[in-house]
Amino acid sequence: MVIVFRVEDSTIAILGAGSLGTRVIDALYQRGHRNIIATRTNRERLEEIRQQFRTETTTNNVDATEKSDVVVMAVKPYRLEDVCQEIAYVTREKLVISLAAARSIAQIEAILNASRVCRVMTGIFVADEIAAYTLGSRCTTEDAGVIRYIFGDRAKEVKEDALADRTWIACDTGLIAKAIEYQIAALPELQHDEARRMYGATLEGIAKQFQRGMTGHEIFSAVAGPGSFTGKLHESLQDAGVYEKLMDCVKRTVEACKPKT
Repeated sequence: MVIVFRVEDSTIAILGAGSLGTRVIDALYQRGHRNIIATRTNRERLEEIRQQFRTETTTNNVDATEKSDVVVMAVKPYRLEDVCQEIAYVTREKLVISLAAARSIAQIEAILNASRVCRVMTGIFVADEIAAYTLGSRCTTEDAGVIRYIFGDRAKEVKEDALADRTWIACDTGLIAKAIEYQIAALPELQHDEARRMYGATLEGIAKQFQRGMTGHEIFSAVAGPGSFTGKLHESLQDAGVYEKLMDCVKRTVEACKPKT
């Protein structure tokens, strides 16, 4: 008899239900998945998660892992090795998904040597984002389907080195939002909540053009005609070295997020 694994019927453990882990739970909940076990050391926040999603919670990573079919490790990179050591003996033949930057599949497989290990990089808005993932040496095509179930059908398989690039995009989500808040604060007349709604609509418009294949340079050219105010602002930012600084931030972040052997 052949037993077919159905991810929609499986139990998924989220180890480390902090900001990102909770968003993973939310993405699963939106999909209609209810067989979830969440772990966290903060009992008060764990109770909030239990009430919000009506899901099982525990502070015990081993217990959650033992009861699950799929394990999502949303713990911080500096805690990853300790958690792997903690759950190693109960992850045999299970799919373990790491969301941690700067920790390679090989490093995780060295500890979880009987597990199917993969890495996923996504942003804080899990349900709306395009995740990038890399399968480990023991993973199957079925495991790729599990990843797309959890992180969305648009999740894209990439080489492991490219996961550091995807981490920058996740970081930039916060930087873009922060930069917009500074600009809104400088607007003299518009109410801030109204300005945010206008910015939101503008970002949706930009997103649509990106999804259609238009580049940022092309969008800029459509806005900044010859002698335009936008063009002059661009020149001012360029002269001030703003773009070079941004590129330097990207390079430093990507380098920091690459696993060190």
